[in-house]
Amino acid sequence: MILPGAPWLIAHKSMLKVNKPKLFTICGQDYVLWKNEKGEISALENICPHMGAKLSDGWICPETNTIACPFHALEFDSEGRAILPNEKISKPLAKQLKLFLQGDFIWTYANQEPKLTIPDILEKLSTQFRFIGVAGDVTIKAPFIDALEINHDVNHAKGTHRELFRIKETKVDDFQDDGYFSVSTIKHFREKNTFQEYLENIALLFTPNEVELILENYFPSLVVVYSDSPLGKLVQVFTIYPQNKNTTRIFIPLFTEKSFGIFNSILEPPTIKATEEIIRQDVAMLENLYPRFEPKIRLSHEEPLHWVRQLYYNW
Repeated sequence: MILPGAPWLIAHKSMLKVNKPKLFTICGQDYVLWKNEKGEISALENICPHMGAKLSDGWICPETNTIACPFHALEFDSEGRAILPNEKISKPLAKQLKLFLQGDFIWTYANQEPKLTIPDILEKLSTQFRFIGVAGDVTIKAPFIDALEINHDVNHAKGTHRELFRIKETKVDDFQDDGYFSVSTIKHFREKNTFQEYLENIALLFTPNEVELILENYFPSLVVVYSDSPLGKLVQVFTIYPQNKNTTRIFIPLFTEKSFGIFNSILEPPTIKATEEIIRQDVAMLENLYPRFEPKIRLSHEEPLHWVRQLYYNW
């Protein structure tokens, strides 16, 4: 078990289709999640207790809010009880995944005893900003610690994201930590993009050559990135959780400060696309690393990286 007792943000409700089972893996265990028409979320271990079929390959019965096994069409309710002939209901047989809902955000402790409280930052963001969508939701073929570190490595943008943002220098103005929370204030200095790059991603038109970022770090799963643009403040919530020993899941909810009415449908997709390109570049780098070893070189501005490493290894 990786970081038992840590709170994990696993989804926004918009990531689940109504009455469609979704396979979900955390800390080496498979679960099936589903959402009904009322927006209620259910989660069970993915294995049918009859003969081991994958419940996520089954279907949802809307009238009863049950999930049907694809093997024998046995139905299970949100508490894991089987619906038997003559409408008899068994005791719970399929184990539930205990969920904690925070507005439209879905959290879990992976059925472990909580060690940290769930941060309220997403509740605050939901009242102060406008949710515009989720970027990514992809699996990285890399251990959780690798993905955790890159989210706190302020130096990697100069190399990993040069293709997109042309970053030539990064400066850390401040770093403050307080237990399992920290804040970084950084600046990226960019070269100008080419005309072709602007055509391929119009979001670059709204990215200044000097990018100021505030990073709020909520160990272990969230890095909330605030940035300013001509379109108003943009907030990206970098979210990760461990799937298995060597795979990690990542997705990024996005919020904006302003609404531009009918132009939202034009301006928001490129913003999401640019964020997805950030994910793609991070994933490509992480999946191409040699096995981890003790770094033989130390760079400046590595305080956030050392902070998160210490918390992880001292958990």
